[in-house]
Amino acid sequence: YMQYEADTLERVMRARAGVDAARSSGNLNSLGAAEAQLRTGLTGLYAVVENYPQLKASEPFKHLQERISGLETAIADRREVYNDAVNTNNVRIQAFPDVLVAGLGDFPPAQLLHFQTDEKADVDLHAAFSR
Repeated sequence: YMQYEADTLERVMRARAGVDAARSSGNLNSLGAAEAQLRTGLTGLYAVVENYPQLKASEPFKHLQERISGLETAIADRREVYNDAVNTNNVRIQAFPDVLVAGLGDFPPAQLLHFQTDEKADVDLHAAFSR
């Protein structure tokens, strides 16, 4: 089924590579944009599924949807763990006695993951399916 929608799959794969590159480089500012691109690509993928009912019913695609849902949950969990660790770090480097070590080692505060409201909003599936 997917051979007919290779462009959609390529967009999803490029977006996934962008998320991986942003994460690997530690560039937190571009991570939100890369994840938004991935969500847009996945929305397009789900729109393709609506055009092919037999694809929607296939076991491999159901498995893919389950994996995507699992990955989205895992990403959200890891964001929360990361932000908790950043908060702990930032509090510790300002508290005695850690402030002494942080000052000597020139440890800067870590940056929290922040996302714009539109980056956290649910995808508008109605708009995606009406194309």
